[in-house]
Amino acid sequence: MYSLNPAFKNKFICITGASSGIGEALLREVVKTPCTVVVMARSVDKLNALQQELSSDGVLIHVIPMDLENSDSIDAAVEKMKSLIPQLDWLFNNGGMSQRGLAAETEFNVVRRIMEINFLGTIQLTIACNPLFSLAQKPGIVVTSSIAGLFGFPLRSAYSASKHALQGYFESCQLESDSPSITIVSPGSIKTNLALKALDAKGKFNNKKDERLEKGVLPSILAIKVMKAASKRKKKVYIGKEELLMIYFHRYLPFLFNFIAKRRIDN
Repeated sequence: MYSLNPAFKNKFICITGASSGIGEALLREVVKTPCTVVVMARSVDKLNALQQELSSDGVLIHVIPMDLENSDSIDAAVEKMKSLIPQLDWLFNNGGMSQRGLAAETEFNVVRRIMEINFLGTIQLTIACNPLFSLAQKPGIVVTSSIAGLFGFPLRSAYSASKHALQGYFESCQLESDSPSITIVSPGSIKTNLALKALDAKGKFNNKKDERLEKGVLPSILAIKVMKAASKRKKKVYIGKEELLMIYFHRYLPFLFNFIAKRRIDN
C-alpha cells in the first residue's frame, strides 16, 4: 500500500549512493509513494537488483552509473538523467566515503580522494542539476552530512573536513533566495557497513567493523525521519543516539568534549 506523501507523490527524484546503506534505505522509503526515481552509484549490479525488486505500476526507477570521484562520470550521469526525466523535484545527495586514520599518518592523496568524493563531486553534481531544478515548481535538496561535519574528530580529519565543507556550502545556499529548499542531515552512528570501506592512512579499505556503528540507528529509521524533515522543508536535522550529546558538549562544555573525543581513538 502506498503512503501518499504529497511532498514526494508523483515527483521526479534522484538519489546518489543508492546501492547500499543510507542511500538504499532512502530509496526504499521513497518508493512507498508513487514517483519516478533516478538512482546513481558505482555498484550498477546492486542498483539493477533494487530496480527489479522495487519497481511497480506506480514507481518507475531508472539506473544510471555514476562515480563521484570522476568528473566526466558526473557530467555524463546528469546528461543521461536529462533524457529520462522532464524536471528534478528532489535530489538526495548521499554518496560518500569515510576514513579511519591518524592525520599525521594519512597520505595527501587520501585526503584529496575523500574531498573529491564527499565534497567536490557532490557540488559538481548539484550544480549540474540546476537546469532540471529550474523546471520544477518547488525543488528540494537533501544533503547527508555527519555530526563530524560540526566538529573535528580523531581518525576522521579528511572526512570531517569534507563534511564541514558540505555544511558551509549548503548553509550558504540556504541563505540565497533562488536556491531550492535544502535539508542538511547530520547523522551520528548509523548501522551501516560504512566503516568497512573507509579509507585508512594509505588509502586502502579499512575492512573492519565499527562497534559504535553496529549499535547505531537503523538506516530504515533514519530514512523515515529524513523524509519527514524534508517534506516539512526543515533546514537541519540531527539523527542518532547518545552521541548527539557531543554537539552540545562541543558548544557549551568544550573541555568535556575534548576529554571524550580523545578517549575514542580506535586501538
